[in-house]
Amino acid sequence: MKAAEILKKAEEIQAAQLAAKQAAMVPLAELLATRIRLQNEFADTEAPYGKAYAAASAAGWSPAELSEIGATEPTPRPRTRRSKSAGKVAAAAAGEPVTEIPAQTPVNA
Repeated sequence: MKAAEILKKAEEIQAAQLAAKQAAMVPLAELLATRIRLQNEFADTEAPYGKAYAAASAAGWSPAELSEIGATEPTPRPRTRRSKSAGKVAAAAAGEPVTEIPAQTPVNA
């Protein structure tokens, strides 16, 4: 067998493997796209769901009663902390005096 024949055979094997890999990717790609779309749609319902759940609770529905109909407690949103500079900006906007504390040098520096 000549080198050219060996290389051609190797290319045919690789081409067949690549075709099989690509064919297997088609259903996965379609399902992955569907999952991403549904996850995004689900994420879009979080805030309105939380408000609706809170309204139902405020109207007298207990968590146990809501659970009986399949309503789960909404995922609490993480609370964001304001940075020091944001607090200064808010204080200045409110007309409050802003006191700057000078940086201190460590004793053992």
